[in-house]
Amino acid sequence: MELKRRASGVALLVLLGLGGVLLPVHSLWAQSNADLPAGLQALLVEALKANPEIKQMASLAGAAKETIKPAGALDDPTVSFGITNLPTDTWAMNQDPMTQKMLELSQKFPFLGKRRLRSEVASEQAKSEDLAYRDKVNEIRAKVVMSYWTLGLAYASFDIVQKNKQFWEQVVQVAETRYKVGQVMQADVLQAQVELGNYLDRLFQYKQRQESSQADLNALRSKPPQTLIGRPQPLKPRPFTLKLDDLLAQAEARPQLQALKALVAKQEKTVNLAKKEYFPDATISLGYAFRETLGPPVNLKQSDMFAGSVMFNLPIWQGSKIKPKIREEQERQTAAKEAVQNMWNQLAAAIKDRYVKLQRLAQQINLYDQGIIPQARQAAEASLASYQVGSLGFQQLYQNQISAYNAELTLQEYLKDFEENWAELEWLVGQELPRRAGGGK
Repeated sequence: MELKRRASGVALLVLLGLGGVLLPVHSLWAQSNADLPAGLQALLVEALKANPEIKQMASLAGAAKETIKPAGALDDPTVSFGITNLPTDTWAMNQDPMTQKMLELSQKFPFLGKRRLRSEVASEQAKSEDLAYRDKVNEIRAKVVMSYWTLGLAYASFDIVQKNKQFWEQVVQVAETRYKVGQVMQADVLQAQVELGNYLDRLFQYKQRQESSQADLNALRSKPPQTLIGRPQPLKPRPFTLKLDDLLAQAEARPQLQALKALVAKQEKTVNLAKKEYFPDATISLGYAFRETLGPPVNLKQSDMFAGSVMFNLPIWQGSKIKPKIREEQERQTAAKEAVQNMWNQLAAAIKDRYVKLQRLAQQINLYDQGIIPQARQAAEASLASYQVGSLGFQQLYQNQISAYNAELTLQEYLKDFEENWAELEWLVGQELPRRAGGGK
Protein backbone atom coordinates (compact mmCIF):
# COMPACT_ATOMS: atom_id res chain seq x y z
CA MET A 1 0.00 0.00 0.00
CA GLU A 2 1.31 3.40 -0.93
CA LEU A 3 1.37 5.83 2.02
CA LYS A 4 0.56 9.53 1.85
CA ARG A 5 3.55 11.37 0.41
CA ARG A 6 3.13 14.55 2.44
CA ALA A 7 0.80 15.26 5.33
CA SER A 8 0.34 18.83 4.08
CA GLY A 9 -0.11 17.87 0.44
CA VAL A 10 -3.68 18.61 -0.45
CA ALA A 11 -4.10 16.30 -3.42
CA LEU A 12 -1.81 13.64 -1.98
CA LEU A 13 -4.28 12.95 0.82
CA VAL A 14 -6.85 11.59 -1.60
CA LEU A 15 -5.85 7.93 -1.94
CA LEU A 16 -4.23 5.35 0.27
CA GLY A 17 -2.67 3.69 -2.73
CA LEU A 18 -2.37 0.69 -4.93
CA GLY A 19 -3.53 -1.92 -2.47
CA GLY A 20 -6.06 0.33 -0.80
CA VAL A 21 -9.42 1.80 -1.58
CA LEU A 22 -10.29 5.12 -3.19
CA LEU A 23 -11.19 7.41 -0.31
CA PRO A 24 -13.89 10.10 -0.33
CA VAL A 25 -12.00 13.05 -1.76
CA HIS A 26 -14.36 15.65 -0.35
CA SER A 27 -13.92 14.61 3.28
CA LEU A 28 -10.13 14.89 3.10
CA TRP A 29 -10.14 18.19 1.28
CA ALA A 30 -12.60 19.69 3.72
CA GLN A 31 -9.91 19.32 6.37
CA SER A 32 -7.16 20.74 4.15
CA ASN A 33 -8.98 23.90 3.06
CA ALA A 34 -9.49 25.38 6.52
CA ASP A 35 -7.84 28.69 5.56
CA LEU A 36 -10.25 29.35 2.69
CA PRO A 37 -13.62 31.15 2.95
CA ALA A 38 -16.45 28.93 4.20
CA GLY A 39 -18.39 29.37 0.97
CA LEU A 40 -15.41 28.33 -1.11
CA GLN A 41 -14.80 25.34 1.15
CA ALA A 42 -18.37 24.19 0.55
CA LEU A 43 -17.98 24.57 -3.21
CA LEU A 44 -14.75 22.55 -3.12
CA VAL A 45 -16.40 19.75 -1.18
CA GLU A 46 -19.20 19.56 -3.74
CA ALA A 47 -16.90 19.82 -6.76
CA LEU A 48 -14.40 17.23 -5.57
CA LYS A 49 -17.25 14.86 -4.81
CA ALA A 50 -19.31 15.33 -7.97
CA ASN A 51 -16.96 16.53 -10.72
CA PRO A 52 -17.18 14.05 -13.63
CA GLU A 53 -13.51 14.44 -14.59
CA ILE A 54 -12.47 13.40 -11.10
CA LYS A 55 -14.89 10.48 -11.18
CA GLN A 56 -13.51 9.41 -14.54
CA MET A 57 -9.91 9.48 -13.33
CA ALA A 58 -10.86 7.67 -10.12
CA SER A 59 -12.48 4.91 -12.17
CA LEU A 60 -9.43 4.61 -14.40
CA ALA A 61 -7.19 4.42 -11.33
CA GLY A 62 -9.43 1.76 -9.84
CA ALA A 63 -9.43 -0.18 -13.10
CA ALA A 64 -5.62 -0.05 -13.31
CA LYS A 65 -5.33 -1.37 -9.77
CA GLU A 66 -7.44 -4.39 -10.75
CA THR A 67 -4.91 -5.36 -13.44
CA ILE A 68 -2.13 -6.18 -10.94
CA LYS A 69 -3.26 -9.63 -9.81
CA PRO A 70 -4.28 -10.84 -13.30
CA ALA A 71 -0.91 -9.72 -14.69
CA GLY A 72 0.93 -12.14 -12.41
CA ALA A 73 -1.56 -14.97 -12.63
CA LEU A 74 -0.97 -18.22 -14.47
CA ASP A 75 -2.56 -18.75 -17.84
CA ASP A 76 -5.73 -20.79 -17.81
CA PRO A 77 -5.03 -24.53 -17.85
CA THR A 78 -6.22 -26.45 -20.87
CA VAL A 79 -8.17 -29.67 -20.86
CA SER A 80 -8.65 -31.90 -23.86
CA PHE A 81 -10.54 -35.09 -24.62
CA GLY A 82 -9.80 -37.33 -27.54
CA ILE A 83 -9.94 -40.86 -28.93
CA THR A 84 -6.83 -42.53 -30.30
CA ASN A 85 -6.18 -45.67 -32.36
CA LEU A 86 -9.82 -46.23 -33.23
CA PRO A 87 -10.10 -48.84 -36.06
CA THR A 88 -12.01 -47.50 -39.01
CA ASP A 89 -13.27 -50.85 -40.28
CA THR A 90 -15.63 -51.35 -37.35
CA TRP A 91 -15.32 -48.12 -35.35
CA ALA A 92 -15.49 -50.34 -32.28
CA MET A 93 -13.93 -49.17 -29.03
CA ASN A 94 -13.25 -52.76 -27.80
CA GLN A 95 -11.64 -54.26 -30.90
CA ASP A 96 -8.02 -53.11 -30.52
CA PRO A 97 -6.06 -52.92 -27.21
CA MET A 98 -4.50 -49.62 -28.37
CA THR A 99 -7.84 -47.85 -28.63
CA GLN A 100 -8.12 -45.28 -25.87
CA LYS A 101 -10.26 -42.40 -24.72
CA MET A 102 -7.77 -39.73 -23.59
CA LEU A 103 -8.38 -36.98 -21.02
CA GLU A 104 -5.46 -34.56 -20.79
CA LEU A 105 -4.82 -31.53 -18.54
CA SER A 106 -2.04 -29.01 -19.33
CA GLN A 107 -0.69 -25.99 -17.47
CA LYS A 108 1.91 -23.51 -18.66
CA PHE A 109 4.43 -22.22 -16.08
CA PRO A 110 6.43 -19.11 -17.06
CA PHE A 111 10.13 -19.05 -16.23
CA LEU A 112 10.99 -17.94 -12.70
CA GLY A 113 10.57 -14.18 -12.25
CA LYS A 114 8.29 -13.53 -15.23
CA ARG A 115 5.07 -13.50 -13.25
CA ARG A 116 6.56 -11.25 -10.58
CA LEU A 117 7.81 -8.78 -13.18
CA ARG A 118 4.45 -8.75 -14.95
CA SER A 119 2.76 -7.87 -11.67
CA GLU A 120 5.30 -5.15 -10.97
CA VAL A 121 4.82 -3.66 -14.43
CA ALA A 122 1.06 -3.53 -13.85
CA SER A 123 1.64 -2.14 -10.35
CA GLU A 124 3.73 0.76 -11.64
CA GLN A 125 1.12 1.49 -14.30
CA ALA A 126 -1.58 1.52 -11.63
CA LYS A 127 0.56 3.81 -9.51
CA SER A 128 0.89 6.19 -12.46
CA GLU A 129 -2.89 6.17 -12.99
CA ASP A 130 -3.43 6.81 -9.28
CA LEU A 131 -1.09 9.80 -9.34
CA ALA A 132 -2.73 11.16 -12.50
CA TYR A 133 -6.03 10.97 -10.62
CA ARG A 134 -4.56 12.95 -7.75
CA ASP A 135 -3.25 15.60 -10.12
CA LYS A 136 -6.72 15.88 -11.64
CA VAL A 137 -8.07 16.55 -8.13
CA ASN A 138 -5.50 19.34 -7.77
CA GLU A 139 -6.49 20.74 -11.17
CA ILE A 140 -10.21 20.82 -10.41
CA ARG A 141 -9.51 22.38 -7.03
CA ALA A 142 -7.52 25.15 -8.72
CA LYS A 143 -10.31 25.73 -11.25
CA VAL A 144 -12.93 26.01 -8.51
CA VAL A 145 -10.81 28.49 -6.56
CA MET A 146 -10.14 30.56 -9.67
CA SER A 147 -13.80 30.58 -10.70
CA TYR A 148 -14.80 31.57 -7.18
CA TRP A 149 -12.59 34.64 -7.23
CA THR A 150 -13.66 35.48 -10.77
CA LEU A 151 -17.22 35.52 -9.47
CA GLY A 152 -16.04 37.66 -6.57
CA LEU A 153 -14.48 40.12 -9.02
CA ALA A 154 -17.76 40.36 -10.94
CA TYR A 155 -19.62 41.25 -7.73
CA ALA A 156 -16.95 43.73 -6.60
CA SER A 157 -16.89 45.42 -10.02
CA PHE A 158 -20.67 45.63 -10.03
CA ASP A 159 -20.56 47.41 -6.67
CA ILE A 160 -17.92 49.86 -7.90
CA VAL A 161 -19.99 50.65 -10.98
CA GLN A 162 -23.12 51.04 -8.85
CA LYS A 163 -21.33 53.49 -6.55
CA ASN A 164 -20.07 55.51 -9.51
CA LYS A 165 -23.52 55.48 -11.11
CA GLN A 166 -24.85 57.11 -7.97
CA PHE A 167 -22.04 59.66 -8.17
CA TRP A 168 -23.04 60.56 -11.72
CA GLU A 169 -26.69 60.80 -10.75
CA GLN A 170 -25.62 63.54 -8.36
CA VAL A 171 -23.51 65.16 -11.07
CA VAL A 172 -26.50 65.20 -13.43
CA GLN A 173 -28.63 66.88 -10.77
CA VAL A 174 -25.95 69.48 -10.05
CA ALA A 175 -25.34 70.14 -13.75
CA GLU A 176 -29.08 70.55 -14.45
CA THR A 177 -29.45 72.93 -11.50
CA ARG A 178 -26.50 75.04 -12.57
CA TYR A 179 -27.67 75.01 -16.19
CA LYS A 180 -31.06 76.35 -15.16
CA VAL A 181 -29.41 79.36 -13.51
CA GLY A 182 -27.00 79.83 -16.40
CA GLN A 183 -23.82 78.84 -14.59
CA VAL A 184 -22.85 76.05 -17.02
CA MET A 185 -23.51 75.20 -20.63
CA GLN A 186 -25.93 72.55 -21.76
CA ALA A 187 -22.93 70.43 -22.83
CA ASP A 188 -22.17 69.72 -19.17
CA VAL A 189 -25.65 68.30 -18.67
CA LEU A 190 -25.45 66.19 -21.80
CA GLN A 191 -21.99 64.84 -20.98
CA ALA A 192 -23.08 63.97 -17.44
CA GLN A 193 -26.15 62.15 -18.77
CA VAL A 194 -24.03 60.23 -21.30
CA GLU A 195 -21.60 59.20 -18.58
CA LEU A 196 -24.50 58.08 -16.38
CA GLY A 197 -25.77 55.96 -19.27
CA ASN A 198 -22.32 54.38 -19.65
CA TYR A 199 -22.43 53.19 -16.06
CA LEU A 200 -25.87 51.73 -16.55
CA ASP A 201 -24.47 49.76 -19.48
CA ARG A 202 -21.57 48.54 -17.37
CA LEU A 203 -23.97 47.30 -14.72
CA PHE A 204 -25.55 45.03 -17.34
CA GLN A 205 -22.11 43.77 -18.34
CA TYR A 206 -21.04 42.87 -14.81
CA LYS A 207 -24.39 41.27 -14.09
CA GLN A 208 -23.81 39.03 -17.11
CA ARG A 209 -20.31 38.21 -15.85
CA GLN A 210 -21.81 37.15 -12.54
CA GLU A 211 -24.15 34.77 -14.34
CA SER A 212 -21.35 33.35 -16.51
CA SER A 213 -18.97 32.80 -13.58
CA GLN A 214 -21.77 31.19 -11.61
CA ALA A 215 -22.43 28.80 -14.50
CA ASP A 216 -18.72 27.89 -14.64
CA LEU A 217 -18.71 27.04 -10.94
CA ASN A 218 -21.88 25.00 -11.30
CA ALA A 219 -20.35 23.04 -14.18
CA LEU A 220 -17.36 22.13 -12.03
CA ARG A 221 -19.67 20.66 -9.38
CA SER A 222 -22.15 19.07 -11.81
CA LYS A 223 -25.00 21.42 -11.00
CA PRO A 224 -27.50 23.05 -13.38
CA PRO A 225 -26.07 26.35 -14.68
CA GLN A 226 -28.83 28.41 -13.07
CA THR A 227 -28.17 27.06 -9.56
CA LEU A 228 -27.69 30.00 -7.22
CA ILE A 229 -24.34 30.49 -5.49
CA GLY A 230 -23.85 32.73 -2.49
CA ARG A 231 -21.87 35.91 -2.94
CA PRO A 232 -18.12 35.29 -2.51
CA GLN A 233 -16.23 37.02 0.24
CA PRO A 234 -14.59 40.29 -0.79
CA LEU A 235 -11.15 40.19 -2.34
CA LYS A 236 -8.61 41.57 0.11
CA PRO A 237 -4.86 42.17 0.02
CA ARG A 238 -2.67 39.66 1.80
CA PRO A 239 1.11 39.36 2.09
CA PHE A 240 3.27 37.26 -0.17
CA THR A 241 6.03 35.53 1.78
CA LEU A 242 6.68 32.34 -0.21
CA LYS A 243 10.22 31.33 -1.17
CA LEU A 244 11.02 30.09 -4.66
CA ASP A 245 13.46 27.43 -3.44
CA ASP A 246 10.82 26.03 -1.09
CA LEU A 247 8.27 25.89 -3.89
CA LEU A 248 10.65 24.04 -6.22
CA ALA A 249 11.44 21.54 -3.46
CA GLN A 250 7.75 20.95 -2.80
CA ALA A 251 7.11 20.49 -6.53
CA GLU A 252 9.26 17.35 -6.51
CA ALA A 253 6.24 15.58 -5.00
CA ARG A 254 3.73 16.87 -7.56
CA PRO A 255 1.51 13.93 -8.57
CA GLN A 256 1.91 14.52 -12.30
CA LEU A 257 5.70 14.41 -11.99
CA GLN A 258 5.54 11.31 -9.80
CA ALA A 259 3.21 9.69 -12.33
CA LEU A 260 5.88 10.05 -15.02
CA LYS A 261 8.51 8.67 -12.66
CA ALA A 262 6.27 5.67 -12.08
CA LEU A 263 6.25 5.11 -15.85
CA VAL A 264 10.06 5.16 -15.80
CA ALA A 265 10.02 2.46 -13.12
CA LYS A 266 7.49 0.55 -15.18
CA GLN A 267 9.78 0.63 -18.21
CA GLU A 268 12.75 -0.56 -16.16
CA LYS A 269 10.76 -3.61 -15.13
CA THR A 270 9.49 -4.06 -18.70
CA VAL A 271 13.10 -4.21 -19.92
CA ASN A 272 13.88 -6.85 -17.32
CA LEU A 273 10.80 -8.78 -18.37
CA ALA A 274 11.86 -8.66 -22.02
CA LYS A 275 15.27 -10.08 -21.03
CA LYS A 276 13.48 -13.00 -19.35
CA GLU A 277 12.40 -14.15 -22.81
CA TYR A 278 15.85 -15.69 -23.21
CA PHE A 279 14.62 -18.41 -20.84
CA PRO A 280 12.03 -21.03 -21.77
CA ASP A 281 8.62 -21.56 -20.24
CA ALA A 282 7.45 -25.01 -19.22
CA THR A 283 4.17 -26.71 -20.00
CA ILE A 284 3.27 -29.70 -17.84
CA SER A 285 0.68 -32.14 -19.16
CA LEU A 286 -1.03 -35.02 -17.39
CA GLY A 287 -3.18 -37.55 -19.25
CA TYR A 288 -5.43 -40.43 -18.36
CA ALA A 289 -6.44 -43.06 -20.96
CA PHE A 290 -9.61 -45.11 -20.58
CA ARG A 291 -9.61 -48.54 -22.29
CA GLU A 292 -12.58 -50.83 -22.90
CA THR A 293 -12.73 -54.60 -22.18
CA LEU A 294 -11.72 -56.37 -25.38
CA GLY A 295 -14.56 -58.05 -27.21
CA PRO A 296 -14.95 -61.76 -27.98
CA PRO A 297 -13.20 -64.04 -28.32
CA VAL A 298 -10.56 -62.38 -26.12
CA ASN A 299 -12.89 -60.82 -23.50
CA LEU A 300 -9.94 -59.34 -21.65
CA LYS A 301 -10.45 -56.52 -19.16
CA GLN A 302 -7.79 -53.86 -19.83
CA SER A 303 -6.33 -51.44 -17.29
CA ASP A 304 -6.46 -47.74 -17.89
CA MET A 305 -3.24 -45.88 -18.65
CA PHE A 306 -1.57 -42.71 -17.31
CA ALA A 307 0.71 -40.30 -19.17
CA GLY A 308 2.69 -37.22 -18.25
CA SER A 309 5.00 -34.84 -20.06
CA VAL A 310 6.95 -31.61 -19.73
CA MET A 311 7.33 -29.36 -22.74
CA PHE A 312 9.63 -26.34 -23.11
CA ASN A 313 9.50 -23.66 -25.78
CA LEU A 314 12.86 -23.02 -27.44
CA PRO A 315 13.74 -19.28 -27.52
CA ILE A 316 16.04 -19.62 -30.51
CA TRP A 317 14.89 -16.58 -32.50
CA GLN A 318 16.93 -14.17 -30.42
CA GLY A 319 18.18 -11.95 -33.22
CA SER A 320 14.79 -11.45 -34.86
CA LYS A 321 12.50 -11.51 -31.84
CA ILE A 322 14.01 -11.22 -28.36
CA LYS A 323 16.79 -8.69 -28.88
CA PRO A 324 14.64 -6.25 -30.91
CA LYS A 325 12.01 -6.41 -28.18
CA ILE A 326 14.63 -5.59 -25.52
CA ARG A 327 15.90 -2.66 -27.58
CA GLU A 328 12.34 -1.43 -28.05
CA GLU A 329 11.66 -1.40 -24.31
CA GLN A 330 15.02 0.25 -23.61
CA GLU A 331 14.14 3.05 -26.03
CA ARG A 332 10.80 3.46 -24.30
CA GLN A 333 12.62 3.62 -20.99
CA THR A 334 14.89 6.38 -22.32
CA ALA A 335 11.84 8.24 -23.64
CA ALA A 336 10.14 7.97 -20.24
CA LYS A 337 13.21 9.44 -18.51
CA GLU A 338 13.30 12.31 -20.99
CA ALA A 339 9.59 12.92 -20.36
CA VAL A 340 10.33 13.30 -16.65
CA GLN A 341 13.13 15.79 -17.35
CA ASN A 342 10.97 17.73 -19.79
CA MET A 343 8.12 17.81 -17.30
CA TRP A 344 10.41 19.10 -14.57
CA ASN A 345 11.84 21.81 -16.84
CA GLN A 346 8.35 23.02 -17.72
CA LEU A 347 7.16 22.73 -14.15
CA ALA A 348 10.09 24.71 -12.75
CA ALA A 349 9.59 27.42 -15.39
CA ALA A 350 5.86 27.63 -14.63
CA ILE A 351 6.51 27.88 -10.90
CA LYS A 352 9.05 30.65 -11.45
CA ASP A 353 6.56 32.46 -13.70
CA ARG A 354 3.74 32.32 -11.12
CA TYR A 355 6.18 33.28 -8.38
CA VAL A 356 7.38 36.46 -10.09
CA LYS A 357 3.80 37.32 -11.08
CA LEU A 358 2.72 37.05 -7.46
CA GLN A 359 5.67 39.20 -6.39
CA ARG A 360 4.70 41.84 -8.94
CA LEU A 361 1.00 41.68 -8.05
CA ALA A 362 1.75 41.98 -4.33
CA GLN A 363 3.70 45.17 -5.01
CA GLN A 364 1.03 46.59 -7.32
CA ILE A 365 -1.72 45.77 -4.83
CA ASN A 366 0.15 47.55 -2.06
CA LEU A 367 0.76 50.56 -4.32
CA TYR A 368 -2.91 50.90 -5.24
CA ASP A 369 -4.32 50.01 -1.83
CA GLN A 370 -2.04 52.27 0.20
CA GLY A 371 -1.28 55.05 -2.26
CA ILE A 372 -3.18 55.56 -5.50
CA ILE A 373 -6.72 54.72 -4.41
CA PRO A 374 -6.86 56.83 -1.21
CA GLN A 375 -5.57 59.84 -3.14
CA ALA A 376 -7.90 59.24 -6.11
CA ARG A 377 -10.93 58.85 -3.84
CA GLN A 378 -10.07 62.02 -1.99
CA ALA A 379 -9.75 63.94 -5.24
CA ALA A 380 -13.03 62.53 -6.59
CA GLU A 381 -14.96 63.31 -3.38
CA ALA A 382 -13.72 66.89 -3.37
CA SER A 383 -14.47 67.37 -7.06
CA LEU A 384 -18.25 67.22 -6.78
CA ALA A 385 -18.36 69.85 -4.07
CA SER A 386 -15.97 72.08 -6.04
CA TYR A 387 -18.01 71.65 -9.22
CA GLN A 388 -21.20 72.45 -7.36
CA VAL A 389 -19.86 75.85 -6.30
CA GLY A 390 -18.26 76.52 -9.67
CA SER A 391 -14.60 76.31 -8.62
CA LEU A 392 -13.92 73.23 -10.77
CA GLY A 393 -14.69 72.59 -14.43
CA PHE A 394 -16.58 69.58 -15.75
CA GLN A 395 -13.60 68.04 -17.50
CA GLN A 396 -11.51 68.10 -14.32
CA LEU A 397 -14.43 66.59 -12.42
CA TYR A 398 -14.63 63.85 -15.01
CA GLN A 399 -10.89 63.16 -14.91
CA ASN A 400 -10.81 62.93 -11.11
CA GLN A 401 -13.81 60.62 -10.96
CA ILE A 402 -12.69 58.32 -13.78
CA SER A 403 -9.21 58.04 -12.21
CA ALA A 404 -10.73 56.86 -8.94
CA TYR A 405 -13.07 54.49 -10.77
CA ASN A 406 -10.29 52.94 -12.87
CA ALA A 407 -8.00 52.65 -9.84
CA GLU A 408 -10.63 50.76 -7.84
CA LEU A 409 -11.33 48.39 -10.72
CA THR A 410 -7.62 47.86 -11.31
CA LEU A 411 -7.08 46.94 -7.65
CA GLN A 412 -9.87 44.36 -7.82
CA GLU A 413 -8.35 42.91 -11.01
CA TYR A 414 -4.96 42.66 -9.32
CA LEU A 415 -6.50 40.97 -6.27
CA LYS A 416 -8.28 38.46 -8.48
CA ASP A 417 -5.12 37.81 -10.50
CA PHE A 418 -3.22 37.29 -7.25
CA GLU A 419 -5.68 34.62 -6.08
CA GLU A 420 -5.73 32.95 -9.50
CA ASN A 421 -1.94 32.73 -9.68
CA TRP A 422 -1.87 31.47 -6.10
CA ALA A 423 -4.33 28.69 -6.99
CA GLU A 424 -2.30 27.77 -10.08
CA LEU A 425 0.87 27.72 -7.98
CA GLU A 426 -0.78 25.30 -5.53
CA TRP A 427 -1.66 23.05 -8.46
CA LEU A 428 1.89 23.25 -9.81
CA VAL A 429 3.55 22.32 -6.51
CA GLY A 430 0.90 19.69 -5.76
CA GLN A 431 -0.23 20.93 -2.37
CA GLU A 432 -1.98 23.75 -0.56
CA LEU A 433 0.25 26.67 0.36
CA PRO A 434 0.05 28.47 3.71
CA ARG A 435 -2.19 31.51 3.56
CA ARG A 436 -1.94 34.51 5.84
CA ALA A 437 -4.64 36.97 6.82
CA GLY A 438 -6.04 38.86 3.88
CA GLY A 439 -7.88 37.77 0.74
CA GLY A 440 -10.42 35.17 1.61
CA LYS A 441 -10.38 35.65 5.37
